[in-house]
Amino acid sequence: MAKILYTANTDKHIKLCHLPYLKSLKKKGHVIHVATNTNIATYYCDQKIAIPIKRTPFHLSNIKAIFDLKKILSKEKYDLIITNTPMGSVITRLAGLKTRRVNKTKIIYIAHGFHFFKGCPKINYFLYYPIEKILSFFTDLIITINEEDYNIAKQKFKCRIKLIHGIGFDEEKFQKTLTVKEKKAFKEKLGIQKEDFVISYIAEISKRKRQKYLIKTLKDIDLRNIKVLLVGEDILKSKLSKLLKKYHLEDNIKMLGFRSDINEILEITDLVISLSSQEGLPLNVLEAMYKNKNILVTDCRGNRDLISNKNGRLIGLEDKDALINSIMDFKTHNYHFMNRENSLKYSLTNIKQQYLDIFLQELENKNDLN
Repeated sequence: MAKILYTANTDKHIKLCHLPYLKSLKKKGHVIHVATNTNIATYYCDQKIAIPIKRTPFHLSNIKAIFDLKKILSKEKYDLIITNTPMGSVITRLAGLKTRRVNKTKIIYIAHGFHFFKGCPKINYFLYYPIEKILSFFTDLIITINEEDYNIAKQKFKCRIKLIHGIGFDEEKFQKTLTVKEKKAFKEKLGIQKEDFVISYIAEISKRKRQKYLIKTLKDIDLRNIKVLLVGEDILKSKLSKLLKKYHLEDNIKMLGFRSDINEILEITDLVISLSSQEGLPLNVLEAMYKNKNILVTDCRGNRDLISNKNGRLIGLEDKDALINSIMDFKTHNYHFMNRENSLKYSLTNIKQQYLDIFLQELENKNDLN
């Protein structure tokens, strides 16, 4: 039996990405602690710890978070720490310098997407690349989830690097299909007509996901018989709602907020889009692939790992004409890209065991050192 700590900025990250892993490790008899920026209880966790992590790199609370976590690590003497999210991992690895040396605690960083990437602002490389490179000296293993991050880390960083394609999407949640009658009823509930072409963008409403870019691109075209569903938590604080009102697009572009019925939304969707500036390995695209949906994405890290012009449509980040023309092309032509089989290698069923094998191997290595 080992004592394992999971760390991340937020409870949301743990909930969305790691509960299946916490459950499996708990089932194997390990003691699981989770540290985020709240003390809200987490499933499959023996102890929940609150440390004042802030997403903003230079917030003074992050200094306190390092010292608070350092005390906890000294007391608990964990066998393994699995850290996630950029600031969560920085704070954890700085706090873990002593416990890694004295208690031989193993530290694994799961990099869901470095802040530096091809095409990013130069300031990102200036700020974040040196930090990640320095901290790699104090990390036992970095797991990357896309090819671009893996290649950079493998060439430049000073610890072991492994590539696992994503954190696994739960295919069991997307197996149900709706009858014609059920689809009709679900569409009516959302104010969608039978003849409407339905586009879904399933992601948090944020600057990185670029829903604002979508609205500004679509405002000057004929949206008759087109409905766009923006599905996800709004972290832009209603800025998009105001934009929709300004351009009188409320009837065509609907903000649905956070939803638990993603399978049903995909069932009535004709085209799934993702216009992100960068991704790790996007779950929304994987889920759409599993449902054999037509997919249109921007050519960025993460998206390009999954979609090419052979199994969907890949467009430039700022190519508005390509965005409009591709939407109209999908609306006009009844394409049917069959991506389910390819998506299965990224499923939780196939991915989870890869992580668990790595975690258990690190614990064995620690025991060998002791």
